[in-house]
Amino acid sequence: MPTRLAHLFLGRPRTRQQHYDALDGLRGLAVLIVIASHLSLLGFGLVPGLPVGGIGKSGVYLFFVLSAFLLTRLLLERTPARFADGRLWVGYAMRRVLRIWPLYLVVLALAWAITRAGAPWWHYQLDGAAVLRHLALREGYSVLWSIPVEFKFYLWLPLMALALAWMAARRWPLPAQALVWLAALALATWAWPPSQTGINDVRLGPYLPLFLAGGAAAAIDLRIGHGGASRGWGIAGLLACAAFVLTLPETWAALSGTPVDHKLTHTWFVFFGVTWATLLLAVLHGPRWLRAPFAWAPMRLLGVVSFSAYLWHMPVLYGMAAMGAGDWPLAGWWVFAATLLLSMASFLLVERPWRDVRLPADAKISRVFPWWSRT
Repeated sequence: MPTRLAHLFLGRPRTRQQHYDALDGLRGLAVLIVIASHLSLLGFGLVPGLPVGGIGKSGVYLFFVLSAFLLTRLLLERTPARFADGRLWVGYAMRRVLRIWPLYLVVLALAWAITRAGAPWWHYQLDGAAVLRHLALREGYSVLWSIPVEFKFYLWLPLMALALAWMAARRWPLPAQALVWLAALALATWAWPPSQTGINDVRLGPYLPLFLAGGAAAAIDLRIGHGGASRGWGIAGLLACAAFVLTLPETWAALSGTPVDHKLTHTWFVFFGVTWATLLLAVLHGPRWLRAPFAWAPMRLLGVVSFSAYLWHMPVLYGMAAMGAGDWPLAGWWVFAATLLLSMASFLLVERPWRDVRLPADAKISRVFPWWSRT
């Protein structure tokens, strides 16, 4: 990748361990799974003879695990006493809002305008009432369903991080912490049974096992540290990849002798929570050969623009299908290239200007929010 382009999107090397750069590539894998699934379902397969329709939800579940891991890991670097600092939570809330809402608002506004103009080819058909329901996080059309889920998790994350930090500060043995995690997992599964989860359900509850898996991975990562690559984690990573391949609808149907069911694994929340958390930790702590594909600059680029790619790929797909792109040679790659270019522009114009906004280092809460000191 040219140096200028790499610097524009990938920036300078991170101050923390470079292992974490590979998580950009893991995010790239997540959005690639989503896009490849939707392309395949509409006859735009990226690889001829390799149907992967129906795996898109698993890519979103990887996003959830990664989100929980990264945010929890940042909070676990602080002592439980720091959790009482108001600045921490004002900064946290501001970053989470600015991470999601600017691009989300652009998509919703454009969806409303194009729908109002009567364009049948536009994928997000949202009238004014639907837009308001989306803004209230009560509805999620098509891939937009994950936005309410993600944002609701941001509200509950501090409680999970505080519990993990509290147990770590008191040096709870790992088996005891594992029992707490298993109890939370069982409670979430009992309260929100996977079998009762709707298609594109916007409730947080059913997906809690995925976020719990990401939080547990953060606690494990903090406990392990980075003392060197482990062959055992390399094997675990390969097993996680193999488990994912076995759940491809066509693979599962061939092995089980059952009809292809594109919705088969859509409610396998615990399975994907454990699988993706294992792969995540394997990428961080396993051998270099496992980390290398995810640290590859093109995969990291796809990961950096993954939020834009996630929101724009369906309008691009449906728009190009309306243009007759299905008859083009390598049609899937044309759609993918158009999505990537639009996503890169979207990242630079909409996402990046808000990404690094922070509270000033010397700012007091009472200056930023005058009412804070009166509460």
